[in-house]
Amino acid sequence: MTIALPECRIVWDPLDSPAWDEAFAGIRRSNLLQSAGYARAVCPPKGQRPRRGRILIDGEPAGLFQIQEAQILWRAIHAVILDRGPLWLDGHGGPAHVAAFFRAFDAAVPRRIGRRRRILPEVSDTPEMRAALDGTRLRRRSGSVGYQTVWVDLRPEPEALRAGLKGKWRAELAKGEKSGLATDWSWSGATLPRLLKGYERDRTARGYPGPEPRTVAELCRALLPERRVLAGTAALDGRPVAAVLLFGHGGSATYQIGWTTPDGRDARAGHLLLWQAMERLREAGYRDLDLGGVNDGEARGVKTFKSGLGGETVTLVGQYE
Repeated sequence: MTIALPECRIVWDPLDSPAWDEAFAGIRRSNLLQSAGYARAVCPPKGQRPRRGRILIDGEPAGLFQIQEAQILWRAIHAVILDRGPLWLDGHGGPAHVAAFFRAFDAAVPRRIGRRRRILPEVSDTPEMRAALDGTRLRRRSGSVGYQTVWVDLRPEPEALRAGLKGKWRAELAKGEKSGLATDWSWSGATLPRLLKGYERDRTARGYPGPEPRTVAELCRALLPERRVLAGTAALDGRPVAAVLLFGHGGSATYQIGWTTPDGRDARAGHLLLWQAMERLREAGYRDLDLGGVNDGEARGVKTFKSGLGGETVTLVGQYE
């Protein structure tokens, strides 16, 4: 059955557009990769430039998106990256809107010799959405698997948030609260050097594929002036045993990195820090928390831990070009 598509128009905005920033602030479940702060951090080191667009459906504001571009060899080679976009305003984002947007996007940056496109749509992996994308000129990348994350709604009162935790996770949190851990929180970046050094040591020792420490540091530098960096550490008898780092963007936040020593794990420091982070983010006005990528493979334990917060697991459709 053919979907009747509305008219979709893309309006490219300057990087300092108040209209784009205002729209982004009002979107539920905005993600870090589509934020202006992310572009400020990652584009310069990679020789990329960001472009931001607003989406009009039948002449009405409907959503927005951000791409990263790079051009080399006198513009003969052109790379276009759309990671976890577009983002939709309330009342928009159904299959017909998704199909109309990606047809307009394809017309704006069409496939051609010398142009490489990497597109990870912020589109749930459902039969209806796959059909909508199949009706466009986008091609699904061979072997692509759907990206998964867990979203937590931070708007309920703390008592309701705690009641929404899974029983085992709530019991582990109670152990952490009684374990003698001392926690320290900052929006100013005062504890970042120690936190990042601990992350680099932990990542090297355990060999997991977390974000590059240099990229995390660049994100901190870009977001600190806006007080969008929440750092938490936990100590036992004065010894650091765990830390977490979260970034704010619009009305949402992202759990970026965390590390825990064996003593921290025994004391349930990770549970305590993440719960306290949710409390602080809620107090600061954030409505949604993106817990970051999860999977059912080697990092199954990470998915179990994050799912224990009672959020919604969302699977995206995977990569296209």
